[in-house]
Amino acid sequence: MAKRDRQNLRRYAVVGAEQRLLELAEEAAGIFAIFPELRAPGRGFMARGAGSRPRGGGSETAGTGSPKRRRRRRKLSAEARKRISDAQKARWARQRRDAAAGGRAQKKR
Repeated sequence: MAKRDRQNLRRYAVVGAEQRLLELAEEAAGIFAIFPELRAPGRGFMARGAGSRPRGGGSETAGTGSPKRRRRRRKLSAEARKRISDAQKARWARQRRDAAAGGRAQKKR
């Protein structure tokens, strides 16, 4: 398939996806009009993160019946926080220096 054909195909796919999103938004508006309580915080499809399982099925592990353990958040030591802080401050200083020297600095990407 030629490069131009792939670009056109992608453009058509984007247009189709936009149209489908508009249709879904209209459908959601109709549902919210009928069930306004779905707009409450923590309710409805926006309450779950992308890729998470629906309510009711995700509280137990498969086969054992025991509840899932929540991941504990890792704590940074004071030394690690200071290293990160110093590195970020150096980055900001470098950006200010580069901006003052010759306009906007180019990204490395």
